Amino acid sequence: MSATGGGAMAGGRMAGRKRGAGFLHERVLRLLELRYPRPLTGLELVEMLLDTGEVVPPSQVYRALKRLIDAGEACKVLVAGGYVPAGPAPAMLFWCRGCGTVHAVACPELFARLEAGATEAGMRDVRSVIEVPGLCGRCAGRNPA
Repeated sequence: MSATGGGAMAGGRMAGRKRGAGFLHERVLRLLELRYPRPLTGLELVEMLLDTGEVVPPSQVYRALKRLIDAGEACKVLVAGGYVPAGPAPAMLFWCRGCGTVHAVACPELFARLEAGATEAGMRDVRSVIEVPGLCGRCAGRNPA
């Protein structure tokens, strides 16, 4: 079944169930954690929720992702076109062009330096994300340069 499919019957199944305000937030974060280091798109998350019987419109999933990003619990990986859970420390995101996985490497000293530079420039509420595309060791071994 597609992310937008399901029609009135699927919507009817959901109408009888009450969920807490943080339900979708927690479900989306759990799915990101289960699939890490593979980033997930918003539509993949919609499909995964649908597979578990939860009919959720894409707009609600994207709002949950925005809340997760704002809370520092998730990160959008632009080069990968998806989302991953965020760790407790600022990290560089290494994305493999071969297999698509993302590995976060904490480097608090680099991000502290970036924040200091931003402060000197008068910036506030700076959120730096450093993405580095390349090939992981496994994929590099398959594709010698």
